Amino acid sequence: MTEQEWLRKGKEAYARQDWKECLDSYAEAIKLNPDSEAVELRKMAMNIIRFYCKDRYNP
Repeated sequence: MTEQEWLRKGKEAYARQDWKECLDSYAEAIKLNPDSEAVELRKMAMNIIRFYCKDRYNP
């Protein structure tokens, strides 16, 4: 797959909140192009995951 295809797949997974597929897809895009926009998209997704995890464990 191309970088753009991985980005599209990651964005679709992001919309479904399928965080594993989202991060995996962005990682593949980054492997193909280390300067890809996937770097920032992955950071944003990680921030969301960290936020959700804090709420899950903090009653």
